[in-house]
Amino acid sequence: MEKLYALLQTPAFWLLLGLGIAALLLLYHGYRRLKLAALENVSYSRTLSEEGLFVGESMEMVETVRNPGWLPLFRVKLTFYLPAGITVDGTPIKEYTAMTSLFHIPPFGVVTKKHILQGDKRGRFQLGSASILYFGCEFEFQNTPVFYAYPAAKGVPADGDTPLYRAGNVLASRKYIEDPFFPVGIRDYRPGDPMRSINFKASARSFHGGRAQLMCNEYDSSRTVDSMIFLDLNEYAGATGDDKTLLETGLAYACYLFCRGAENEGRVGFCANSSTGEAPYVYVPCGRGEEHRLGVLRLMAEMDVYARRDYSMHVILSRYGKETPPEVDLYLITPHTDEKMTDLLHALKRAGRNVQVIPLGGAE
Repeated sequence: MEKLYALLQTPAFWLLLGLGIAALLLLYHGYRRLKLAALENVSYSRTLSEEGLFVGESMEMVETVRNPGWLPLFRVKLTFYLPAGITVDGTPIKEYTAMTSLFHIPPFGVVTKKHILQGDKRGRFQLGSASILYFGCEFEFQNTPVFYAYPAAKGVPADGDTPLYRAGNVLASRKYIEDPFFPVGIRDYRPGDPMRSINFKASARSFHGGRAQLMCNEYDSSRTVDSMIFLDLNEYAGATGDDKTLLETGLAYACYLFCRGAENEGRVGFCANSSTGEAPYVYVPCGRGEEHRLGVLRLMAEMDVYARRDYSMHVILSRYGKETPPEVDLYLITPHTDEKMTDLLHALKRAGRNVQVIPLGGAE
């Protein structure tokens, strides 16, 4: 203690301490000036693992920062904005929110950071521009990727005399109507399902209303099914509350039918009496292929509950139902069928068309 006390009394100690502090301050300000110059050359990008995902599913977003210079860049805080309706790294985004990532970038280095994005609701989402704010200087990066959250493909109730998923008219290369070697999932038992398809293990764990529920294996179809899906949205004009739920349920049913048809290599089309852009209603003729599939899923993701609906489904179905080739199945998803619509459906069936009506919300 005496030596330390004596050291503190010497002028040389305080001189050296002052010189040291001054040197650190000079280094700090010098590094700050060099860092400001280096940040002008930094490049930044965000990439998504998929163009879109179904509601409830997840995908990766990767941030990439490149430092082309020799100066190491410590504590680079990069901020960008996230839209509401998604979950990022387990945190739900309820409103337009800023997110900050911290990077330490070595000289001539590339640093990446991965995030998990989940779509919580249907829609088109665009990530906001990113920026680095450092001592009053802002460096902005116009990298604003877009992705879609498609409707959650929900199983359709298979009621009615006509089987919901018939074998179809176009033979595929496989020999079985349902290939027992390619299970694609498990679903509720439906009257007429063969005993061999019952999954007893899944049935033992499934209960509905306090009672055991039979579950069946669902197999890959061995025939292609061409289908046209009509979604009636006229009842949803100015929708609120339960009507919005009906809309989402209708889109979920349509998405399920569309995806099953596309998976089985069938030609599938989609039509809805809701305006999109300049078009008075949605109409996509039957087609196949990845670009066709993604185009329809994008439409389903972007459809707005408040969009203009000037055309009744009766007018649209009477036109395209007759124009569609006879081998194409017709599916009508609707909350209501009046006498006029019923007559049209009977006329299509009498003409040999395979028509299935899928009710929404207790419709008859």
